[in-house]
Amino acid sequence: MSMTLEQAKEKLAKYGQEHVLKYYGELNEEEKQGILNQIETTDMSILEACKHKEDLAKKGVITPLAAMQLDEIEANREEFTATGIEAIRQGKVAAVLLAGGMGTRLGSDNPKGMYNVGLTHELYIFECLINNVMEIVKKAGAWIPFYIMTSDKNYDDTTAFLKEKNYFGYNAKYIHFFKQEMAPSVDYNGKLLMEAPDRLSLSPNGNGGWFSSLCRYGYDKQMKE
Repeated sequence: MSMTLEQAKEKLAKYGQEHVLKYYGELNEEEKQGILNQIETTDMSILEACKHKEDLAKKGVITPLAAMQLDEIEANREEFTATGIEAIRQGKVAAVLLAGGMGTRLGSDNPKGMYNVGLTHELYIFECLINNVMEIVKKAGAWIPFYIMTSDKNYDDTTAFLKEKNYFGYNAKYIHFFKQEMAPSVDYNGKLLMEAPDRLSLSPNGNGGWFSSLCRYGYDKQMKE
């Protein structure tokens, strides 16, 4: 059962965001349900965390990874390749594609991966990426679970396009889609911004949000299995 108006008011009051329902009385039933759904699913705890950054739990110290020199990699290439191939065969490797972007800067209204970069024949960005993974699949003789993150906006177009193209030869059983979580936009006073009287202004929560978005779909449990 979805959130009631009273529950929505309670949640907004907790975070000082009562203005979100300012135009509620002027909305039709569908619009009312839409804004209530947004209030229910929007994580507002982040607003409190931003106010008291000093109280955030420390999650360890981030330090640079040690790096290999190119000549060291070349000298051990066969060994490293064999180790990687074996890990793939044992099901210890997955691929994650962050495909939430639109092709705006390419002059396209479609998801970026649908852009055709071919000169003499059709060749889509999605196709190039899948071909790269397919090369390794052929070497290993084993499929790699492939997790594709879309945005809320381009989910339908992306899934329909890849299905229509038969996943460019990739085994559909190993392809898993999930949507990137959205984060609320705020003004300089920490107040939620509205895109319209019935709609919060939301933005994708950044590339760093891929893992929490994946977990929301239960794929972390699938990976452990």
